[in-house]
Amino acid sequence: MRSPRRTYLFLVAALAAVVVLALLWLSPETSDDAGDHPVRTGAAPVEGPERPRAVHAAPAPAPDGPAVAPARAMHRLDVDAPAGAHPIIWVLPGERVAIRTEPGSGDLVEVVGRRTEFGSPTVFGVVRTSGRWGAVSTPALGNDRLGWVRLDSRRLDSGWTELSIVVSLSGRRAELREGDEVVRSFPVTIGAPGSETPTGRFAVTDTFRGGLNPVYGCCAVAISAIQPDLPSGWLGGNRIAFHGNGTGEPLGIAASNGCLRADDRHVDALVEEVGLGTPVFVRS
Repeated sequence: MRSPRRTYLFLVAALAAVVVLALLWLSPETSDDAGDHPVRTGAAPVEGPERPRAVHAAPAPAPDGPAVAPARAMHRLDVDAPAGAHPIIWVLPGERVAIRTEPGSGDLVEVVGRRTEFGSPTVFGVVRTSGRWGAVSTPALGNDRLGWVRLDSRRLDSGWTELSIVVSLSGRRAELREGDEVVRSFPVTIGAPGSETPTGRFAVTDTFRGGLNPVYGCCAVAISAIQPDLPSGWLGGNRIAFHGNGTGEPLGIAASNGCLRADDRHVDALVEEVGLGTPVFVRS
């Protein structure tokens, strides 16, 4: 026969185990993905570290129900931005997003994940919307067409930026603007005859600092524009970028393969200040 003391100790141990299990069950879920997608600093989103938004535990399934969490409902992502600002969207960790030629039933262009081909977070500048779809600039469709992304809050997050970059090819000059204010202006070398820098509206897709071919200087800011007229024998890819002046040649001339070459200190400032998805307007 079990003694009263042994019975008491057994009950205390059982109660402690129940309390521990309850605390573990009720504790919030956490994620080890620190993420580096654009975040809001004040109002403008910039690239930097941020924990994912709060993750809430799914309700426990009924004893005889399926042991899976219910699917999340699709909600249209809010891409409204203040006057003078530019909306951006980015792919959430673990998600993949389809880009189509038209809203809804357009042809599939590509499916993109969390990272670009160069390893940056996948961020798009939104040019306009149509219902639950957003038109974005993408190198997959060339310079004159927009891709369409379903504005699904399960797969994307959104923000906005007041920054933009405006390039005048005739003036051979670039400006970094915050709203209507010019905060930086500098000369650029543009594409030579036969490999002209394309015009249009684009967006910043990647930034690079260090580890580049020395001719690109300190750093580079890639945009969604592509060069369709590459010189024979060129092996450097078809993406247009702002990059430093490792050649030491004079600036403000038409001598590149389409990229926008500038003094290292100005490109370094762009890498430091400009977030992914920032619109780039290249004008003749």
